[in-house]
Amino acid sequence: MALRAPVQQPELENGLVANHAAKAAVGAGKTGATLQAQNKRRALGELTNQQPTGAGTKPVLGKEKATAAAASVADVGVKTRAAARKADGGVKDAPLHPGAALRPAQLVPRTRAQQAAQSQRVQGPSMSSLLSQRSEAFVGNQSVRAPPPSPLPDIDSGDKLNTLMAPDYVNDIYFFYKRVEAKYKVPADYMTRQQTDINDKMRAILMDWLVEVHLKFKLMPETLFLTVNLIDRFLTEKQVTRKNLQLVGVTSMLIASKYEEIWAPEVRDFVYISDRAYTKEQILGMEKVMLNTLKFHLTLPTTYNFLARDLKAANMHFDKDVTMLASYLIELAQVDAGMLKHNYSLIAVAALHVSMASYDRPDMFPRALEKHCGYSLDEVLPVANALAELMLKAPTSSLTAVWKKYSSAKYNEAAKRAPPAHLLPQQQLAA
Repeated sequence: MALRAPVQQPELENGLVANHAAKAAVGAGKTGATLQAQNKRRALGELTNQQPTGAGTKPVLGKEKATAAAASVADVGVKTRAAARKADGGVKDAPLHPGAALRPAQLVPRTRAQQAAQSQRVQGPSMSSLLSQRSEAFVGNQSVRAPPPSPLPDIDSGDKLNTLMAPDYVNDIYFFYKRVEAKYKVPADYMTRQQTDINDKMRAILMDWLVEVHLKFKLMPETLFLTVNLIDRFLTEKQVTRKNLQLVGVTSMLIASKYEEIWAPEVRDFVYISDRAYTKEQILGMEKVMLNTLKFHLTLPTTYNFLARDLKAANMHFDKDVTMLASYLIELAQVDAGMLKHNYSLIAVAALHVSMASYDRPDMFPRALEKHCGYSLDEVLPVANALAELMLKAPTSSLTAVWKKYSSAKYNEAAKRAPPAHLLPQQQLAA
């Protein structure tokens, strides 16, 4: 027996169907032309919630009246499901099977070959399995080969817990120092090109005197090296008379002391140390001129900064003999104008090489030192020869402030150490 779809009947809810039935009953007595005119839809007229108004319109029935009107005209075409089945000859509705319409594959018969091919189809890996294979948990279960250990020691391993040493950034800091040191280095011939009233000898006398002032005030080593750098950089920009050269020197040390020291000397201390050659106002006025000329660039690498790193790279930072002799050599270098042509970093590693050679250390240029300083031994040797020559001439020089300073027991009498013979020129050995 053929099945048919169940007849969908409208339900009488809220009087909506009854209202339509009542309207149909009211309009039953009208002529066909009148009904046709009423059934014509006005554009956008029936899309509003406004009720029709006018002389010919009737008020909308209430819920009770609408229900009664619907009951009186129930034979106008509105039937219940039972009445519809009775009118169709007692044919029952086909039972509904949920989900039957969702299986289109069941409606199309398949051959046995198609069914066999469907069963033999190989399922590929799912997205979840692919992601799990690439997850960290999966990778963690595999055997991961550790990188080979570095043949060079980690020179900052002992400072991992010392935040003041910045172990996470120290390599970047010194890389930055190497990159900008040329910016703060002065030309070796700036004195002859820029100055007319002073020369290299007057500069050396000023530096020698400042070493004594630095020792008198008991200042930090960084202060002395920054002082020398400020003097050289200022003299490359401004012409200075020999009368004001000492003023530039004391003002540079005042600026460096304010920058490096916890308790910096006062201006009156520099007035006194210069034998009142300059007044307090003159020193403060020169301070303004120098800072504006140098554009307040005071954070810069010096030879002392590079030497501290090189000592650590060579594992000599606990060797007092090597440390003091290397410090002595870099102070000798800043007095001599001939050393201005070399980079600060190169002077530092050359001083360390001469110091280790003087004390006959087994490895005078270890691989770790070569890695961190960035120079080869061939690049270091010419500067080391120049430092060894300065070391040889220092006791008999007219400028003896540095030599006297490092001849004391406080500095381990480093100045009394003989320079290594293999680094001296042959004519110096013959003399």
